[in-house]
Amino acid sequence: KDGTIAIRLVQDSFCRQIIKKLGKPLVSTSSNISGFPTPRTFADIDIRIKKGVDYVVHHRQEENEPAEPSTIIKINDDGSYLIVRP
Repeated sequence: KDGTIAIRLVQDSFCRQIIKKLGKPLVSTSSNISGFPTPRTFADIDIRIKKGVDYVVHHRQEENEPAEPSTIIKINDDGSYLIVRP
């Protein structure tokens, strides 16, 4: 609503390798529908998300260990910031 974008700094080595080989950033939807809980495993991702994307990488889909959601930090024009999601 406020015209901002989110940029994820990935830690996963598989994702880093893909981005490096492409030489470009990846564009992706969020893994949750706005207002719904953040999925903690691949199995928790809403089927509408999985069916609505062009491609789903077959990597770590069987993991059952819940992942921590990404931290979201909003950086304002004056350099100040707000932690939106810890």
